[in-house]
Amino acid sequence: MAAEAAGWETRDLRTEKLRTEFHDVGAVVYFLRKVIWMVPGFTVERYRAEPKALDGQIRVEGSFIAHTSRFQIEARKT
Repeated sequence: MAAEAAGWETRDLRTEKLRTEFHDVGAVVYFLRKVIWMVPGFTVERYRAEPKALDGQIRVEGSFIAHTSRFQIEARKT
């Protein structure tokens, strides 16, 4: 593992897969503006086509479901 080669000892590693369901495009835009690492540099102006298409999808299907993974690593320098 690269961390161990760099002198780190992994004490604990946890993963979680998460599901988020959005029922309107405004909630998606709000989320992307607050959670800035999801789409770095996100603005409605820059990505106008994508939210518009997503709005159409949500109106037809009722929601948009996103899946993400999270990792928590506890390590110490050896």
